[in-house]
Amino acid sequence: MTPYRQAEPAGDVPPPPRYVPMTRREERLQRWLRAAPVLVLAIAAMALGRVWLLGAAVAWGLGTIVVTRLHARALNGRLRALAGTLARDGDPHLATRSLEALVADARGNPGFHSVALLFLGIARARTGDADGALELLYVVQRGGWLDARDVWMAWLLPWLAQLHAARGDLDLAQKWLEVARARLPPGRREGLVSPETLVDLRLGRLQEAIARIDAYVANADASDPVRVHFALLRAFACERAGTPVATEAVRQLVADRLASPGRVLPIESWWAEFAEFVERHAPAVG
Repeated sequence: MTPYRQAEPAGDVPPPPRYVPMTRREERLQRWLRAAPVLVLAIAAMALGRVWLLGAAVAWGLGTIVVTRLHARALNGRLRALAGTLARDGDPHLATRSLEALVADARGNPGFHSVALLFLGIARARTGDADGALELLYVVQRGGWLDARDVWMAWLLPWLAQLHAARGDLDLAQKWLEVARARLPPGRREGLVSPETLVDLRLGRLQEAIARIDAYVANADASDPVRVHFALLRAFACERAGTPVATEAVRQLVADRLASPGRVLPIESWWAEFAEFVERHAPAVG
């Protein structure tokens, strides 16, 4: 069964309308309203015997199609650029501002709107706003517009699991991992490495976490910036397992992390032991 968070207490303010994807019914109504002028003009042309009204109906219909496709193309271009920014570990605060504008512009297209909300949630997560990120990711999951798209579910499901694991909600994290393993084809499961590693670390399965990280890094591209993140998690696991990594190496990993805030999920915001580990190996100020 698909896991959900507990229902919000009565009286809580619902998310703003711009964050809520259209329902299927609303989307069908929108399509009918776009087509209505064409139908009215065509009926009037036949009833009144006015050929020019039929031409107007055709022109209206073609104009609607062209405008809709141009708008979709513009949204797609903006979305690709912002997704690339996050994939390259760009500044999530800058991405958040741009994604907010994209979310507002894309609500008339529920597919694009859901993807924009997904990436806005990821950007919020990287700024340390786990509650805001989870709220958006659950809105996307409940909306259902991405359910048939493996490429987007391969982002949504691992991030749900990862955020819960980072916050210590291990039951929910493991439930979402089960959903992801059942839903995603083998070629789309690379994103599960991070939440699975976090769950292992949280549960004290240190050797499993180290082995998982080593297997990922062995196959990862040498330029993959996430390698540094996993190297730091590995150093944390090794220290807790009693086989610490050289202090200077850990300090360099921490320095790299602190030099690029927002590059990866700031686990130290929700996990005191990891925060203490990072602080202890942080470079001296001054």
